[in-house]
Amino acid sequence: MKIYIAYNGKFGERVIGNLVNYKNFCISCDKLCVFCRDDRSLNFADNISGIYAQPSDLPVFMEDSEKYIPASLPENDVFLAINLHPDIIVEFPALAKKAGTRLFIAPIEEPKWISGGLRNQLKEKCDKAGIVFAAPKPFCSLRKGVDPLIDQFIDTFKIGFPRFKIGVVDNIIETVQVFTSQPCGCAYYVMQKLKKAQIDSKFDEVISSAHHAYPCTASMERDNELKDTILHQGGYIIREAVHKALSRTE
Repeated sequence: MKIYIAYNGKFGERVIGNLVNYKNFCISCDKLCVFCRDDRSLNFADNISGIYAQPSDLPVFMEDSEKYIPASLPENDVFLAINLHPDIIVEFPALAKKAGTRLFIAPIEEPKWISGGLRNQLKEKCDKAGIVFAAPKPFCSLRKGVDPLIDQFIDTFKIGFPRFKIGVVDNIIETVQVFTSQPCGCAYYVMQKLKKAQIDSKFDEVISSAHHAYPCTASMERDNELKDTILHQGGYIIREAVHKALSRTE
């Protein structure tokens, strides 16, 4: 599965860093690092067909947006659009269709990234092009079971709604394994911080503390659609994922 990434900003850089697993991508554990990411299977550089970094000096409104984007895209299965200018992102579904894109993902980590109207416009363009469209808010809310292509994306790149295996002895977490991480890579850090944690009434506070310490890059601005902040949604997601792992018998 080939992916093309068009991005703007630090979150996009973090997602790319997670996908290529470059050396020292995660330094959160500092000198206590156990090299949990020292795994060649976490490097998806060969799956990335191209990267577009949006120019930083774009005007607020533009009538000639096509001059700021590539004339064509390399062949890909997935187009990932992160924090792009509204007049830029709407041009990409047509280009993506010509490149063979089957899945268009436009994650939302801040309310201003993609408005409800823009999201509907993108979905309409993708529907007409025969492309599956997803706009997870936040990116780590992308779950399996919605569409086979989304399932394949999560299985291939190991990002989306986090999934773990946790071994517990006498109510203490002894072993952890990450199957799927948040796209920012947070899961690997959180799992290390949960080792030796006691599962008691304060356990959710331990999860939240690890999540914030990574740190999560989602916005603290209230989102009108969620009636909450996207950062809080990320916190609810990691807690749900951990509790799902604890209840799993596999």
